[in-house]
Order: sequence, then C-alpha cells, then structure tokens
Amino acid sequence: MTRPTTTAAMQTPPGRGGIAVIALTGPEAQRVLEQAFRPWSTGAGRDAAASGDRLLLGRLVDGEGVIDEAIVAWRGGQAEINIHGGPAAARAALALLARLGAAVVPAPAAAPGSFPAAHPKWGNPAIGAELLEAMPLARSRRVMAALTQQWSGGISRIARRAVERCGESADEGLADAFREAAERLPLMRRLLDPPEVVLAGPPNAGKSTLANALVGREVSIVHEQAGTTRDWVREPALLDGVPIWLTDTAGLWQADDDVDAEAVRRAHQQIRRANLVLLLGAGRPSTVPDWLLETSPDALQEPPLLHVAAKCDLHPPFDNADAAVCAPTGEGLDELKQVVLQSLGLRTLDPAAPAAFTQRQADLLRAAARAYEAASLPDATEALTDLLGTTKNLSSPPGCPGARE
Repeated sequence: MTRPTTTAAMQTPPGRGGIAVIALTGPEAQRVLEQAFRPWSTGAGRDAAASGDRLLLGRLVDGEGVIDEAIVAWRGGQAEINIHGGPAAARAALALLARLGAAVVPAPAAAPGSFPAAHPKWGNPAIGAELLEAMPLARSRRVMAALTQQWSGGISRIARRAVERCGESADEGLADAFREAAERLPLMRRLLDPPEVVLAGPPNAGKSTLANALVGREVSIVHEQAGTTRDWVREPALLDGVPIWLTDTAGLWQADDDVDAEAVRRAHQQIRRANLVLLLGAGRPSTVPDWLLETSPDALQEPPLLHVAAKCDLHPPFDNADAAVCAPTGEGLDELKQVVLQSLGLRTLDPAAPAAFTQRQADLLRAAARAYEAASLPDATEALTDLLGTTKNLSSPPGCPGARE
C-alpha cells in the first residue's frame, strides 16, 4: 500500500502579487510546519498549529535565517501559508518545504465541482478543463479575455456550430476558419509565456529610466553617473495589456575592471537570450556589436533589433530611429509600445478571434480542416467532438455522421 504523500502546492498565480498562498497537506504536514514556522507569540509554542483550528502570525525560517513573515491558517490537519507575493520569497518557501520532506506539486486547477467545465451553450468540457489549467498563466485582463473567449465563444462556437450542421455539405470556409484558429497557437503561447525584451546600449543612454517608465514603477536605479546599473534587472511589464518580460542591462562597453567586465558579460548573456532587443542611443544610434550577431548555444534566436532614440528632451532623434522617446515625460512611450508589439507579432491581438491555446486543440482543428477539404463529414465531426470533449448527453444530433451514441 502506497503511503500518502505530504505535498506543498502554490495556490496563487506566478509573478509578483500582494500575497502568495501555499497549501501544505498530508500526514507529515504538522512536522514540516513545526520545523519551518515560528509563531510570534512565545506562548503559542512550536506545535501551536496542531492544537485545533488556528490562525497564527509568525515567520518562515530556514535554520537561523528568516525567509518571510507569514500568516498560517491551520484547519483540519492542513496548513495554508500566506506570505508576501514576491517570486523570490515564494521560491524560497517552496524550496524550504521540499527540503523538509514535502513534495512540491502543481495546484489543482479548481476544486471538484467548483466550475462547470462545459459551457451550457457549446457543451465543451475538454476546452473548459484546459482553460482552468491555463488561467493561472494569464498576467493581464486582455490575456484572460483571449482565453475565456475560447470557452464562451471562439473555437468552442465554431466547432459546436459545425457539429450541429454536420448533415450539410462540406463548407470550405469552415476549413479555413479551423486552420486559422490552429495557426494562432503560437500567438496564444506567447501571451501565456511572455516574450523577453531587453534594453541595451552604451552607459548613460537612458535604459534604466525607460525601464522604469515601461514597468510603471522604479525598478532600476537612475543616476547621471554612467555605469550605475551593474547587473541586469528583469521585471514584468504590460504594453497595452500584453505582458512581456523587460530586462534592463548594464552599459555595453569594454571594461578592464573585474566588476564592470562581469556586468557586461551578464548583459551579453541576457541580450542573446532575448526575443527582442531595444538598442538605445542618445543623440546618435548605437553601433550593433559584432558579438550580438554571433551564434550562441543558449540563444533563443538571433534577436531582432529596434533602434530607439532616447533622451529626446536633450538630443534630437537620430535619423532612421524605429522609435523616439523621452521617458521622464512619457513622450513617445505609446508609439514605442506599438512598435514593440508589432515586432513581436502582438499588435493586432483580437481576444475574440477563435484561437487554439493548446497543442491538442490545434491538432484537432487541423484534422477537421483536412476532413472538410476531403468532404469527409464523419471524420470532421469526430475531430470536432473530440475537441469539445463532447459527452453522450451533449453529442451531435441523432443521425449526424460521426455522432456518438
């Protein structure tokens, strides 16, 4: 007989938030919590969590080091650990619980029965289940809209309507619609796994000021002295509701000093892993370094470049700049965002457009398109009912080719 496992599961979405919630459950949950958590109240004792349902304030500790302050709700033999929502604290807390014997597992998409996976109009439980799995990755309302539209409309609508019309002759327009929806999979993946955009350029070109403006808060130190940024800073940002990862890097120059040389090396590393590089120049364009065009084993690709004229309050934009900005005043920021989204293929995002957001969906949509083109209605219906996850009660009308009895 397999012994039940003690597990730790993050309940909140990835990224920065107000709080992060970890559920600790299983037969060893009390022991793990006693070793990881120290309540503020000395009278509570190390085993305070075991004495019935309790709500405790204290700290998560790793040996003598404090990971974070925490509120622990102990109910029914399991703990809900609430800490600050920074990614570093969440990672450290999960690593601590793992070292103490808890298996770190993904959180369930939803409690059983808490969400009717099948839309009442389209009968699509398979798409609903995939929606619940993908929702924690949605980092903005616009991305969430693009996901939920596929459940309440989008691919669910075009698939269900095609199933209901299965007695009619094959429609070439449906084949095109299914194939177009399948081809939007890379776009949806990019929304759920945001692209990497890196700011690069010489020292004092305005990279950190622009990073702060795009992120919407101060994440990089800004100073008139060149070389203030010694290491890269990576933060999430939203451009018209589209999420990206934005990295500010050290100035690109040859430095003999060990610290400066290491900062430049790390900047090189981040740039070569980028999906898009914004090469800043103040007063004149920055020269594209030769090393950027070299292949690298850890590179995502040879990243496309945009030349950005920065500090336009002090210097006129140079010729042939892809965008020109004055970050402190916000001038040119909206135009820059559109240029970036255009380069990433995300500018014309229509959340309502039918779009596959899993490989399974894309494969079945392409199969339905091929079946329609071959005038094979039973095969098309089978692919579409598989796409929807149609059950017996929600199956296609009696007598429809491919209907499931």
